[in-house]
Amino acid sequence: MLTFLRRHALLKHPFPAAWLAVLRRLPWYARLDPDLQRRLQGRIQIFLAEKTFEGCGGLDVTDAMRVTVAAQACRLELHHDPSHFPHCSTVYLYPDAFVSPVTQVLPGGVMAQVPTARIGESWHRGGVVLAWSAVEASTWAEWTGRNVVLHEFAHQLDSGSGAVDGAPLLRNRAAYARWAQVVSGALTRLRAHLAWGEAPIDPYAAQSPAEFFAVTTELYFEAPQLLHAFDPALHQLLEDYYGAFPEAGAQAA
Repeated sequence: MLTFLRRHALLKHPFPAAWLAVLRRLPWYARLDPDLQRRLQGRIQIFLAEKTFEGCGGLDVTDAMRVTVAAQACRLELHHDPSHFPHCSTVYLYPDAFVSPVTQVLPGGVMAQVPTARIGESWHRGGVVLAWSAVEASTWAEWTGRNVVLHEFAHQLDSGSGAVDGAPLLRNRAAYARWAQVVSGALTRLRAHLAWGEAPIDPYAAQSPAEFFAVTTELYFEAPQLLHAFDPALHQLLEDYYGAFPEAGAQAA
């Protein structure tokens, strides 16, 4: 109840003009209808009130950076009741790629923590880590199919079901059954394409069901035509989950 009242009070405050100027620079923002624009603004106000941003590697985090990240994260939940990403308390921003230990299987089946350069990371509990240079690159260039903020916050949605297994929190057993059927078929098809030397979408999606969900989420928002060409049923599944968004060339209402 206290959380609800606090959020309700936040939404009574006008959206800051400086934040709105940042939103208006985002290529996709103008294509949202006015109701969705207002909804996004409210979600951003809550996100920025509840999440801490920390600059790493000497980066000074500005309000423009915070709004840019928040807008893209909140974009994922515009068409349904928001989770507000409860497992993410802190967003860590590095200026460029950062080094993080990644578990890898070495020759002989030995598991080892290998230092690896990364542009994003999502923790099941605690936060999200992003390279600001990658955030900028994916924010201002549409139709690349890449967006590190969408990718890492898709992992946060994935964890909402209790496990990071490639399926977000869904309505009922029937929804989970449909999700498993469509995703399993699409992932199997992708792995077969890769075995034939073809890459219809980013090969990183074949790493696991969790990465498949995160990569195809990027495609759904950033290159929907490519996702639809790869698997129409998968595109429809994600549209049913995320809701429909206008593509480039459509005029905002």
